[in-house]
Amino acid sequence: MKKIKISFSREVAETLGLESAVILELFNQNLLDNSSYDDLVLSINENANYLDDGKIESSIDKLLRYDFIKIKNTSNGANFSVKAASKNNNSKRISNDWMPSHETLEIIGMAKIPSEFLNLKIKEFKIYWIERGQQKNNWNSTFIDFLRREWSKEVNSNKTTPYVLDESWFPDDDVFDILNLSEITKDSALKYLREFILYWKDKGSAFTTWNSKFIDHVKRRYMMDNEIGDNEENKKYSEPGKYTQDFKSRKNDSNWANEINLD
Repeated sequence: MKKIKISFSREVAETLGLESAVILELFNQNLLDNSSYDDLVLSINENANYLDDGKIESSIDKLLRYDFIKIKNTSNGANFSVKAASKNNNSKRISNDWMPSHETLEIIGMAKIPSEFLNLKIKEFKIYWIERGQQKNNWNSTFIDFLRREWSKEVNSNKTTPYVLDESWFPDDDVFDILNLSEITKDSALKYLREFILYWKDKGSAFTTWNSKFIDHVKRRYMMDNEIGDNEENKKYSEPGKYTQDFKSRKNDSNWANEINLD
């Protein structure tokens, strides 16, 4: 069996459970065969034989229930949870009497989020989506994502003194609104989140302005990935210690003034 590198956030493991976090990562890496339920179980055993057999199926059921993973064929060998997931494919609007399922509350309970905060956010969540009128078939998983972000913001907002980043840090929603003004999508920004956290976590610096620092980091990395590699003029000035002209030519070069408008 080839070596497979598995990495996931502590928050995912705390929320879904270690086994579910491993399976989800394998699924996202396209290492699992989801042709059928039995094929999925078999491929998990092949790629992660260190997982407890008794917990694999319960973890699969949990991931299916919240639409984190999909089964292509549920007609053979599928248990009740898989069939239940396939029946819930009809999108619907959220209602005023909607409440998170019992399983959702169990997952939230693993994160030790206070009940007062949970109840408040349930109300906010319903008001927001009722007004939007959007249809979804996965309100429970949508709520889990929403609550995770809101709790992260709550924890960080209570830190009035500089603090060191940890794996649970997540940017505020305003960060992505600001980045959108620079035509950087949320998905593109999140590609740089892990390296940002690892860098500052290892550095051990403490700040209260992590959102601003993340915005600067994303803009800089996005520009490097999308412009410098293709723009020879930028590349020329981004490589320190190298000059394309001799000293006299550089001294007489007035191109730097071309962009200055004195009108």
